[in-house]
Amino acid sequence: MDKARILVLEDDEGLLMGVRDMLQIEGHAVQTATNGQEGLEIMRYGEFPPDLIISDIMMPVMNGYQFLEAVRQVEHWATIPFIFLTAKGEKQDVHAGKLMGADDYVIKPFEARDLVVAVQSKLRRQREINHAQSAVIADVKQR
Repeated sequence: MDKARILVLEDDEGLLMGVRDMLQIEGHAVQTATNGQEGLEIMRYGEFPPDLIISDIMMPVMNGYQFLEAVRQVEHWATIPFIFLTAKGEKQDVHAGKLMGADDYVIKPFEARDLVVAVQSKLRRQREINHAQSAVIADVKQR
């Protein structure tokens, strides 16, 4: 399996580096940004679109909600799995994030394993969806 490419947005540099290191140890290629604007620039001009995005909500310049909204407006980014990693842990915050289109919601402080499991499950599901879409396209082409 190829390395999954993950974009992590977090304004706390210590936490950002910790999440990056943890994901790299798990075998993923990780890019980082400290706010939504930087995240969009990486997505627009970076070498690759991410296979998965992990984003804080409370960040300067462009917060996580604004970033998720901007990502979901671009057609070829709309299906990228998106996980909020945030201290905003009230039920209404979780519901708001999921209603906006987040695929998962991990609340700080968190255990490393919780984030790893969320990442693995979202990446596996995305691979399944991509495989199913490829099979449908191949079937249509054969008709």
